[in-house]
Amino acid sequence: MVRNTTAHTAKKILIINGSLRGTAGNSGAVAKQAAQVLINDLQLEVAHLTLTDPLPTIREVYDLLTICDGFLVITGVYWNNWSSPLQQFIEVSTAFENTPAFFGKPLACAVTMDSVGGIEVAARLQAVFGGLGCWSPPCSVIVLSRTGQEAMAASAGQQDDLNEDVWRMADLSIVLRNLATAAGMPRNNWIAWPHAELTVPDGPWPGKGPLDMGSPKFLP
Repeated sequence: MVRNTTAHTAKKILIINGSLRGTAGNSGAVAKQAAQVLINDLQLEVAHLTLTDPLPTIREVYDLLTICDGFLVITGVYWNNWSSPLQQFIEVSTAFENTPAFFGKPLACAVTMDSVGGIEVAARLQAVFGGLGCWSPPCSVIVLSRTGQEAMAASAGQQDDLNEDVWRMADLSIVLRNLATAAGMPRNNWIAWPHAELTVPDGPWPGKGPLDMGSPKFLP
C-alpha cells in the first residue's frame, strides 16, 4: 500500500516497510515512530510503502520513488537476511538502477532482530542500495533487538549502566535527522558508473511467477 502523509515542506522521505508482518510487527512500530519524528520534529513530508500490501503498478512505484528525496528502509531479520517482500522489491527495482528513482538519494536503515544478524543485514542493504544509486549518511543505521531491549530493562537505573550505549528507539531520531540533512543536499554532482540500463516495465507489480526484467541471458 502506498500512503502519503503531508507536511508543509518540499522534502519527502519514503518509508519502505519490508517486514513480513507489514504494519503489525516490530518494523511497523518503527515505521510509525519514524513518521512521527519526520513529520512533527523535522517538518518533512512522508510517504509509506508497505511491501506486504498490494502494490500499484511498476510505473507507479517508480514514480513514487522518483518524487521522494530520501529513503528509510525497515526490515526484520529472517535467517540472517532481510524479508522476502523486500528481496522481491529489490529484484524488481533493479530496473531502476541509477535512474532518478534512486540516483544520488540518501538511504537510512532500521533493522529489528531477535538477537543476532541485524548489523550484517543493514550493511548488505547499504551495499545493495548503493549499487542502485543511493548513498548512506553518517550514523544512518539502527539495529533494535529483543535481547538489547531486555538488557536495558534489566539494568535501568543502575549506576554506571553498561547498557546505556545499546541502540534503542530514541536513537531513531538521530538516524532520521542525518537522513533529513542528507536529503537536503544537491544530487546533481554525482556521476554514475557505466551500467546496462533495463527498461522500466509497465503493468502490475509482480506478486508471483517468473520474473524477467530483461537482463542478458548468456547461458544456453
